[in-house]
Amino acid sequence: MFSKDFIFGVSTASYQIEGSINIDRCDSIWDEFTKNKNNILDGSDGSIVCDSYLKYKDDVRLLKELNVDAYRFSISWPRVIDINNMPNENGINYYVSLCKELKKYNIKPIVTLYHWDMPLWIYKKGGFLNDDISEYFKYYVDVITKALDGYVTDYITINEPQCIIHLGCVKGVFAPGDKYSDKDTLKAIHNLLLCHGKAVKVIRENVKNSKIGFAPCSRPAVPIFENDPLLYQKCYEKYFELDRNFEFANGVSIYSDPIFLGDYPKEYYEQFKDILPNIKEDDLKLISQPLDYIYQNIYSGNYYKLDSDNNLIKEDFYFGYPEGNIDWLQVVPKSLYYGPKYLYERYKLPIIISENGFCNNDLISLDNKVHDYERIDYIKRYLIELEKVSKIIDVKGYFLWSLFDNFEWNSGLKKRFGLVYIDYRDGKRIKKDSFYEYKKIIKKRRIK
Repeated sequence: MFSKDFIFGVSTASYQIEGSINIDRCDSIWDEFTKNKNNILDGSDGSIVCDSYLKYKDDVRLLKELNVDAYRFSISWPRVIDINNMPNENGINYYVSLCKELKKYNIKPIVTLYHWDMPLWIYKKGGFLNDDISEYFKYYVDVITKALDGYVTDYITINEPQCIIHLGCVKGVFAPGDKYSDKDTLKAIHNLLLCHGKAVKVIRENVKNSKIGFAPCSRPAVPIFENDPLLYQKCYEKYFELDRNFEFANGVSIYSDPIFLGDYPKEYYEQFKDILPNIKEDDLKLISQPLDYIYQNIYSGNYYKLDSDNNLIKEDFYFGYPEGNIDWLQVVPKSLYYGPKYLYERYKLPIIISENGFCNNDLISLDNKVHDYERIDYIKRYLIELEKVSKIIDVKGYFLWSLFDNFEWNSGLKKRFGLVYIDYRDGKRIKKDSFYEYKKIIKKRRIK
């Protein structure tokens, strides 16, 4: 059973739900990226999606009915700052109004400051390769935190840096669609971390009693055998491994070690000594200012075992194992046990799961309802593991992804993660069976 102080919530992101991309907003990198219809599975974009910019009061009423303790949403940087780098009062007022509505129902807002929708004009100045980007970000954070003062105390600076850099700037499958060299990738990572550091400093100055975190994502290495200390240790090491030869910008330690431990891991300096970015004397001090929580987005994981020589090898038996309706989401419930445990052991801060959820092939049944048993099963299996680990480490909360079906990035509107079904033809919202089941879990503070 979860304690009465445990935070149950749901998460969303601005570009994925707001729509109204031509109202009170300048262009973002995702507006530009979606113009090429080949970039998106179904050729869709963020024009309308859930229409939350206009229907936010309806959204908050759904949150109230769900009985969540908190709502995690993101701010659209292009709504808050215009093309001339000046505050956009209409966009700012939208977020103030949203927070007022949440306050009316005693729902705590958890605000993510960057969930991937960079203003296009800043990208054209170099994006994360421009050393001035942290100053642009600092100014934006200063504007929005002052505007939301009195309504918001809890902030997440940046969501999923792995997706920002690895998917957006290295593989080019997310906006802005670039393919950086290793040298440019390291520079972009460092500038992203400086954005985080400067944001933390601004929030502490502007927000009384602020609570701040950073929300990477990860696929924990899960040991097949639970009572094997050597296997556990090797899985722990695998989780934080940094390897220049394999997707290093998609790792855990390259982002989290500087933030929580005050420096990049030793492998960073060993493997990249020929292309290291310019790290100024006070950079790491700025980046590693104390935080209150470790947020983490965990959906899946990889199973591992030891071979006859005690080498760690991936166990691919989950091919044929249950998986969601998206290629990366294998159902590995114990990832929500081991991931938080590894993070707590290494970084020694309370854990909040900022995203966890299931992509299902949902449809409206003949009874005009959406029966998503697979999502319910996923939620329960994962929460069982989180409840187990919360007995031995400090776990403060869980945010389900997502309140709504939405624009699922390069998968467009084809992939559905929501507790609420969106009929994209008319915007109709239909509460799925999982909505009611999650509501029961929140009320009872237990899974069964």
